[in-house]
Amino acid sequence: MSAAVRKEALLETALRMAREDGAGALTLARLADACGLSKPIAYQHFGTLTGLLRAMAERVGAEYEDTVRAVMAGHRETGTAPEGALRALCATYVTCTLENGALHADVCAALVAAGEPAQTVYGDDAARYCPLVAELIDADPRTAYALTVAFLGAADRLCEAVLAKRLGQDEAVTVLMRLFLLPDRS
Repeated sequence: MSAAVRKEALLETALRMAREDGAGALTLARLADACGLSKPIAYQHFGTLTGLLRAMAERVGAEYEDTVRAVMAGHRETGTAPEGALRALCATYVTCTLENGALHADVCAALVAAGEPAQTVYGDDAARYCPLVAELIDADPRTAYALTVAFLGAADRLCEAVLAKRLGQDEAVTVLMRLFLLPDRS
């Protein structure tokens, strides 16, 4: 097994373990044992538990972004009307959050608990998604950034309501869309 394939297997196993037992229960020794490897091999690939947690956070975050960007690229290619593309953005983000949001939050919290600065761990998601929002609603960068911050916060809370069965997933998507479709009152 090549080093790259082994590292991928370790990372996938770590993500599965974190989903099952929480990121706080992870150790490189437990990971190595779960993969039938020696502890030094796990350390060789990630250096430290913090290195493993960083790789996990990057993987889950990249999956979110890649999914959202792929959906938006598809809508650009087909020339979908902005409202249809906006619905796709909202639906994709909600789906990703429902599937992996708790894992991402847990891994990030474990990173902060391990001593990583919160500003580094959490970054600025709004800055990453802002260009998509600006494109969809034809807004200046500052307005698009503010709406993206509102979108991300609202999406997280709406997903919590969906998980608690207080709202349906489609309802959450519709509410998110309304954030962008409110009439301009300036």
